[in-house]
Amino acid sequence: MVSAEGVSRRFGGFRALEGVSLEVRPGEVFGLLGPNGAGKTTLIRILSGVLPPSEGRASVAGLDVRRQPDGVKAAIGYATQEASVYRDLTVRENLEFRARLYLGPKAVRPAVERTLGRFGLGEFAQKLAGALSGGWRQRLALAQAVVHGPRVLFLDEPTTGLDPLSRRAIWDLIHEEARAGASVLVTTHYMDEAERCTRLALLYGGRVLATGTPAELKALAQSQARFAFVRTQASPEALRAQPGVLEAWPSGDGVRLILEPGAQPPLELAPAMPSLEDVFVVLTRQGAAPPAGGAR
Repeated sequence: MVSAEGVSRRFGGFRALEGVSLEVRPGEVFGLLGPNGAGKTTLIRILSGVLPPSEGRASVAGLDVRRQPDGVKAAIGYATQEASVYRDLTVRENLEFRARLYLGPKAVRPAVERTLGRFGLGEFAQKLAGALSGGWRQRLALAQAVVHGPRVLFLDEPTTGLDPLSRRAIWDLIHEEARAGASVLVTTHYMDEAERCTRLALLYGGRVLATGTPAELKALAQSQARFAFVRTQASPEALRAQPGVLEAWPSGDGVRLILEPGAQPPLELAPAMPSLEDVFVVLTRQGAAPPAGGAR
């Protein structure tokens, strides 16, 4: 449903994306994980038909993003942190405005009523969007992205700034869309949120370092480094000086460590399972995109 092959994008002499390839299948939530400035939003803009690629090709819902950008825009739902919500319109007016862009006159009202109900927005229908809390405003942003029944959803950091309960509610709604058959591409820099995705691509410096399920990416990291925990009063700086220690940082009553595979520092180590943050640290240290076993 979404495919990118060797997509690159230059802005003058700056290369924002370099040879990005990925595929998002119907019914899955695909996470694009990376720090700010990694190129996530640039890729979303290309896939949504807003920005042409400098090199490579991409298609969305069977439409070429370079040759058929208007068709792509009609086939997708697109939500950013708040840019797609008009604060001076009511909740209902926001939904009606988006629905009228893509649906016939007779289909607008049923689509809006259905969406108000699905997203629990009925009691706020006459309230100005600007008067909603951050969590409810993000719920509205997602609702207006799906009101016209798109087959593909692009969600650019949809939970930034939200509290944990609001973030969980938004993710529940995202997975509802995937279960209904939509292809969902979500960008995030929250490592814990990435665990909620079906598959992930780790984007760093405009390049995809690896792609796979969270479990596949953790297995990839374990093939390249050891992960451990040590109860100690020693500082992370002192532990980084130990032979074979690649990274160290405080964690609870001790320190988490990333070590070279064969390292045996003079410490009482307890094995630890890698987190996606650990995966990201290991792969960015490598600076390359090695094969991820079963990952694709």
